[in-house]
Amino acid sequence: PKKARDPQAYYTREGPAGQVFGEAQARGARSIGVVGLGAGALAAFARPGDSWTFYEIDPVVVRLARDAGYFTYLRDASAPVAVVVGDARRSLAETERRFDILVLDAFSSDAVPVHLLTREAIELYLARLNPGGVLAFHASSRFLRLRPVFAGLARDAGLADLREFDRRDERQSSWSGWTPSEWVLMARSRDDFGPLATDSRWGPIDDAPARVWTDDYSNVISVFRWR
Repeated sequence: PKKARDPQAYYTREGPAGQVFGEAQARGARSIGVVGLGAGALAAFARPGDSWTFYEIDPVVVRLARDAGYFTYLRDASAPVAVVVGDARRSLAETERRFDILVLDAFSSDAVPVHLLTREAIELYLARLNPGGVLAFHASSRFLRLRPVFAGLARDAGLADLREFDRRDERQSSWSGWTPSEWVLMARSRDDFGPLATDSRWGPIDDAPARVWTDDYSNVISVFRWR
């Protein structure tokens, strides 16, 4: 119970997610959008006065995240949290809301929603991002190596990018409350990253860009982790 408000696994306050929210919120970020709800762990970063919106395609996930018998992140959030049920890209296209941070957290399973990783999707995200805003992609995946895809998208859109792979001591296991995670950031200007731009834990994506994915072209097989 003492740690019920502490995000765990990929989302610890000391890890990349905590670094992104800590820096952006220190600069006044208040409007937060998140694609992918899961247990709602990121809601632990909400502060009074914030505006948070999660986009989740699966109503069963929403029901479980709101069931305090399983998870309490949404219930205990320090700001109201809205959850929009449906395909996130369609939902974002239908709203005029703007965000200071837009998190894309739908890529860690073996079924990646490709339509959220295309040129056209990036254009939509940028249209929903406030000036100085940041796109944060949770890129952890046991099955896919997505860095070349992100590199291609960032170059194609003329965006600055950063990446952190938080391994720490890999002898740690998930029971300790921490799991290795990889995050990618994109922004219109490197200055939008604030101090993270010069943080030694973060650096540019160092993979050769893949051919940019579009609504008419993608190649998931090319990013499989074969071993």
